[in-house]
Amino acid sequence: MVSALMPDDVRQLKAAGYGDEVNALLGVWAAMAIHWRRADMSDSQVWADVQIKLNELRTALRE
Repeated sequence: MVSALMPDDVRQLKAAGYGDEVNALLGVWAAMAIHWRRADMSDSQVWADVQIKLNELRTALRE
């Protein structure tokens, strides 16, 4: 799910006034990823990949 949204998409959504909604969506994805990790539903590499992608998207939102 995280890979479906690109940093440019985040920038465009923010420019269109949807920054709060994007921030909320990223929060939901982060919470879901944490839950999966705690439940051992993903391996450490998937967890790392998700964290990297979420950080990229959050950075784009702050720009």
